[in-house]
Amino acid sequence: MKFLYAEELKQKFSVFGHFYDLTIGTTVFKCRSILEIVEKGKDSDSKQFVDAVVIMMNPGSSKPADKSDIPKEFQLSDIFASGWTKEIVETKPDNAQYQIMRLMDFKNWHYVRVLNLSDLRNGNSGKFYDDFVRASKIDASNPHSIFHPKRKKELGKCLNVKPGSPIILGWGNESFLCPLTETALQSLTGYSVIGISKNDNPLYFSYPSPYLKVQKLHWLDNILKLLKK
Repeated sequence: MKFLYAEELKQKFSVFGHFYDLTIGTTVFKCRSILEIVEKGKDSDSKQFVDAVVIMMNPGSSKPADKSDIPKEFQLSDIFASGWTKEIVETKPDNAQYQIMRLMDFKNWHYVRVLNLSDLRNGNSGKFYDDFVRASKIDASNPHSIFHPKRKKELGKCLNVKPGSPIILGWGNESFLCPLTETALQSLTGYSVIGISKNDNPLYFSYPSPYLKVQKLHWLDNILKLLKK
């Protein structure tokens, strides 16, 4: 498999995301709800069927490409409302998104959506854990997750895939997220779900973009095998 690097991938694909600040109790958390990776020349539209959905742990250090794009602040009542409007802006790609682009290029996919177990946006895994615990102490129902029961309609729109298209799981193996992974798997019943099992645990699935190039190629090779089944 030819390994495409960032500069070449950026010529082929564009990335867009919805960034927002969420107030839980009296604390404001930086969040991102969805991310769209689209072949250049194609349109990103929530009403369109996507070729695949990839679900990872959290948005990491993802940020708008334009520093002047200031995320709007929302209350829980806003995101639980059925008419929640999301402003999608151009987004600066990261290594995980480049890895999804490699898969898209190989499969000739035009449009992939990325979701996360948690919308909490923090690129440092330790600090993400701290944010997660802090948010959970305020509201144990984890409203920052798109798999929250009151966000069911929003989730349904985001899972608007072409018939038979895959939902690819790649959220890693953080034990503190197990309650969310269980909820997510229940929510995905009936969809074509695949993922590379990690540590022989039914709740853990290998992250798409490990550190080393050889590991990235290994993930791509294994996920392509699963897609052929």
